[in-house]
Amino acid sequence: MVHFAPVPALPEPVRKNAIHLYLDVFWFGVLYGSAISYLTVYAARLGASSLQVGLLTAGPAAVNLLISLPAGHRLEHWPLIRATFRSAAWHRAAYLALIPLPGLFGASAQVWAMVLLTLAMSLPGTVLAVAFNAMFADVVPPEWRALVVGRRNALLSGSLIGTSLLCGWLLNRIMFPLNYQVVFGLGVLGAAMSTYHLGRIHSPGAEVEPLRIGRPLDDAARPGQLRFVDALRSAPGLRFLTRSRGGRLLRLDVLRGSFGPFLASYLGFYVVMYIPVPLFPLYWVRELNLTDGAISLGSASFFTVMLLVSLGLRRLSAGLRVAGAVLLWAWG
Repeated sequence: MVHFAPVPALPEPVRKNAIHLYLDVFWFGVLYGSAISYLTVYAARLGASSLQVGLLTAGPAAVNLLISLPAGHRLEHWPLIRATFRSAAWHRAAYLALIPLPGLFGASAQVWAMVLLTLAMSLPGTVLAVAFNAMFADVVPPEWRALVVGRRNALLSGSLIGTSLLCGWLLNRIMFPLNYQVVFGLGVLGAAMSTYHLGRIHSPGAEVEPLRIGRPLDDAARPGQLRFVDALRSAPGLRFLTRSRGGRLLRLDVLRGSFGPFLASYLGFYVVMYIPVPLFPLYWVRELNLTDGAISLGSASFFTVMLLVSLGLRRLSAGLRVAGAVLLWAWG
């Protein structure tokens, strides 16, 4: 008979924060599975060009690149919990503007309005991405992070899949463009509730110095990001932007060694991978003539596979490292 070790109980201060972190990620899944996931599809149905969809998908990344370092320096001197809540509120309030767009502008003007709105949202969104990563590491001690992150990833998985399927059902049964307004409204609800729970997180106390272990959090959610393909990819290094202690964050000298070619190959890999991203919603809508329900089913399948793989990625990586070490030993 197999016996499973009991799950240890979280200490009371950590437990209270963990509950709000669980509810935050559940509602973030509602936001991502609705408004974020279907914004580019809506743009494609309005007749957006590949350039416009490209601006929707890559514009936030460009803003992130420009202001991540200055944001990290600023956050070094700000209370992280307060900065996380305020940046989340400013970032997510913009989703409200998506709901009345069909009644205010024509199709072409709506697309450009969404592009400008997305770029504007990226400013507080970048601050949120950096602040949340640092705040999470401060309020959840290292010995409890695996438990909290594992539960968050499970909740995110269920929320994403359920929301994607619900949105597909709504989009197929409500007339256009009211159906997308309902989906954007669902995203606003998720954004508001997620932000509320971020505001309920409390500091462990000034007398408690958080441990700095320098390991990835492996948390699947990336609040603040609007990069529609990799918004769930782990961002382990963002919190270190808040820990420069006056030092330079941009170190070009590291490119002179073996790290330079590694970064160049990494850049090339992602450039090639992201080139077709703006074409996907256009191809689904204009070439395949997929219904919104079919797109939602594809999104739900994507989220399911991605999160299942991410849960087993650490074991696979550890196994590959062991196999590599054995091969090097045998070769030597």
